[in-house]
Amino acid sequence: MTEYSLFSKDAHRLAERIVDRRDRHNPLGLGWKIDLQSLAVDHGFVESREEYYGLLRAVMLEASREKIRRGWKKDVQVIHTASTIDELGESINLLQERLKNVFTTHFPEQNLHGRELAELIITYGRRSGIPDTHPLYGSARDSIGMQITDEEESLMRELAENIVSLYKLRHNYEEYLERTIAEFAPNLADLAGAKLTARLISLAGSLERLAQQPASRIQVIGAKKALFRHLEGRAPPPKHGIIYQHPAIKKTPPRLRGKIARRLAAKIAMASRIDLYSGTLNPDLKDGFEREMAKIKNPIPIDL
Repeated sequence: MTEYSLFSKDAHRLAERIVDRRDRHNPLGLGWKIDLQSLAVDHGFVESREEYYGLLRAVMLEASREKIRRGWKKDVQVIHTASTIDELGESINLLQERLKNVFTTHFPEQNLHGRELAELIITYGRRSGIPDTHPLYGSARDSIGMQITDEEESLMRELAENIVSLYKLRHNYEEYLERTIAEFAPNLADLAGAKLTARLISLAGSLERLAQQPASRIQVIGAKKALFRHLEGRAPPPKHGIIYQHPAIKKTPPRLRGKIARRLAAKIAMASRIDLYSGTLNPDLKDGFEREMAKIKNPIPIDL
């Protein structure tokens, strides 16, 4: 009599066995021509054909989920995180503008903005709550702004608390992005920074697609409108796209930006390929770019 042992009836464990690479061609370790349904019933793995088909359905669903989990790429999470940071920024700007408008009718003499204004409201509420030790005390005491009710003060304070909470949430996402990019794409992070790297990957669609792009395409990623205007003959070709956010370009005189953008795009192309196929940090990429940038900004004079 042939010895045998039964698999676990746990759908998750069976699904893992099916999608495991080692069992790709023979997932259950049995010949494909064997009647698994009869075998399962005859050997007591299941009590009936109905139970067999119920378990089979559960295993197939779990196997599909397992394939999705294994195929999930880190750059998808990077793209979502970058989008979340952008959307949080938009929400913060909208809400703090509303808070500024509302509080200005009550205390027009203050000249605070953003988080600084929100924290003032959280701490002191209406202008009469500002102590005499505060720099704005005199302005608050002599303000010509309209008075507000307790309910209006409470609503303003609640809105300010939510704005500060969104600032903290965005900061947490930015920290997560910094850590993730440094592990996932160390060369791009070292060369371009976490935020720019995330936007490049997002615009390209994935790290793999970014690595497939030539440097000339990377140079103008994010400049779609300018590129279309050029193709229609209404504007010169764009010198750069999203990589304009890199300090090496942004803080450089306009006459040199084109040259630096070409050098940066070439280094980004190299960095993305190293990150895709190796994932090992190569400090020479950033050092080489900085040397090239120094030569562009300070060319060696030629004696005639």
